[in-house]
Amino acid sequence: MATSKKEQFMAEWTHTHEQDVLPGAMLMKYGPEDYVGATVCVRGTLYFKGSHTPEVREAIAKCFDAYLEVAKDHLTWLWREEPPEGPDKFAYAKAPAMRAMLKKMDADDHVGFAYIGGEKPHDASPWLFYVSGLRAWEAKLGWNGLDSLRFSFPKEIVQQHPTLFQNLFVEFARLLKAEHGYAGYALNLSLVRSEPNESTEAFMVSKMAGLDAGSAVLIAGNYDAGVDDHIVNVSWLTAINHQMAEKVGGLAALRSELPANWFAKYDYGNGIVIQAGPEPEIAPVELDPKPAIYVLPAMLLRELRVKDFGSLHYGSNDGEPRLTGMAAQEWFARFDVPEADIMAYKTKLLSEPKLTKQTTLPIQI
Repeated sequence: MATSKKEQFMAEWTHTHEQDVLPGAMLMKYGPEDYVGATVCVRGTLYFKGSHTPEVREAIAKCFDAYLEVAKDHLTWLWREEPPEGPDKFAYAKAPAMRAMLKKMDADDHVGFAYIGGEKPHDASPWLFYVSGLRAWEAKLGWNGLDSLRFSFPKEIVQQHPTLFQNLFVEFARLLKAEHGYAGYALNLSLVRSEPNESTEAFMVSKMAGLDAGSAVLIAGNYDAGVDDHIVNVSWLTAINHQMAEKVGGLAALRSELPANWFAKYDYGNGIVIQAGPEPEIAPVELDPKPAIYVLPAMLLRELRVKDFGSLHYGSNDGEPRLTGMAAQEWFARFDVPEADIMAYKTKLLSEPKLTKQTTLPIQI
């Protein structure tokens, strides 16, 4: 069987970027610097409510338990945001258990835990479990947005275990009663040196449309953009709550517009997860920036998506690329097509990879 251009691209990418790591401040005027500034991964993001409550904090701990079963010895550092006591950084081997720390916190303490891999504490890593939530008083005000969870693995882990990621994403969405979320290829940036590495992310997403972009914590807090009841991204996995599903015609519309040979649907209790294709798409811009597997759900769910988000990055220092203004809006709309072209993309879908039993979860709706 002939090898497609996209398959050739991915083979060359894997060979050329064997470690999938990019140096710190790579595109800054003073860079590059000697640390890992960004790294390719497969990453899931979920937005939810209630991290100030005992029930949701226990759900977060259960999610971390499940993540640890895979991550095992790959985690090396714990960063905490505004801890009520103790340092904000631990070597992972010396860190208290998450559950123990959560139980000592009161409702007005900030939930902020970032577990990462990496040799240095400021290195980016494909191993990431990062939860950030509102204090009780912030949540009660009702204008501070949502809580967020991000977790990621090296792409090789996802390729070697073709249902692992979907299983964790659906289970985490169920435990957290997620409002919405998404998962696919992404760049993890250095957590504590993110600003000088945003330009690397901006450059990479201009080359590969399938990459996620932006900080989940900043996005979750952008109440003015409507993140409390609008989705941020459409990707390999997309979670929408039941109210959102009803706005686009319910399960019947999802089934009719997103055919089962290419799109799986999973119930997570508070909503539905849509899996688009057997594995994440990197969508190289020079070859196929608008794969039908992403265009069709993006168009079906377009009224659910944030409309005017503003910027995903800080402003440029010396002319380096950033996702601000028009560049940010173009990223949000990167899978949009004219209504008149949708039928052509339904035809294009026929030539894209189908789901298999080996790449989908057994219980679908």
